[in-house]
Amino acid sequence: MQESRTPHTVSGPIVISLAAGVIVLLSGLLVNGCQISRLLSRSTADPGGGSIVVSPTEVVDSALAGETAARVTNLAVTNGGAWFATAGTPWISVSPPRGGSRATVRLALDPKSLAPGLHLGAVRLQQQDSTGPAATVAVRFRIQQPVLDVKPGSLSFTARTSSSVFTDTLQVTNDGDGPLVWTATTEHQAGWLTLTNTAGSGPGKIAIRATNEGLSYFGTFNETIIVTAPGAQDSPQRIDVTLRRRKHGDAPVP
Repeated sequence: MQESRTPHTVSGPIVISLAAGVIVLLSGLLVNGCQISRLLSRSTADPGGGSIVVSPTEVVDSALAGETAARVTNLAVTNGGAWFATAGTPWISVSPPRGGSRATVRLALDPKSLAPGLHLGAVRLQQQDSTGPAATVAVRFRIQQPVLDVKPGSLSFTARTSSSVFTDTLQVTNDGDGPLVWTATTEHQAGWLTLTNTAGSGPGKIAIRATNEGLSYFGTFNETIIVTAPGAQDSPQRIDVTLRRRKHGDAPVP
């Protein structure tokens, strides 16, 4: 008689193997999930790949010498993280000096302490950790200084008849840069001297007329033409005008 045997099932190693596989699978999912989460967070926080984008990239402006009001330009800043801005020159200021993504920065140029001429500067925007991307905005700021010049510097006329009439022209020029706006007048409003052009912008001419007609005595008459250009160097200009009314036969004045 043969003895019956019950089949023996070996389950220990199989269970351990399955458990180990599950652990490996879960570990892989966890690692991949963390990597995906990091990628998604980077993509959401920094759509520009970490770069700082500033518009405009250059600021060019000017002011007249003597002006006190700051010239202002707005910069549009795009960045995924925190940043800070530095100017490096006292006549450039930025507000706010730090910020985050999609910010507007107010850049102000102060002309008060600057001499006439071209001044160069820059604004640097750097990621907050000082090691990431940076952007630089170049600044060109010209202080304009018009220079007034009027020629000739004096005029002289000698009348030998009772109704002599003299005409001449003053030339107004700008020997600097920047707009030149000028006006002309006579200091004492003498009736024997008249100006036919008393205001202008840029280079111009002042036509003058002098006459002894109506003068009741012989002698020397003096007047001064004053040309003024606000904000211009060498303003005002004073042009002395002399009219001599002589009797017939008087010796000429040397």
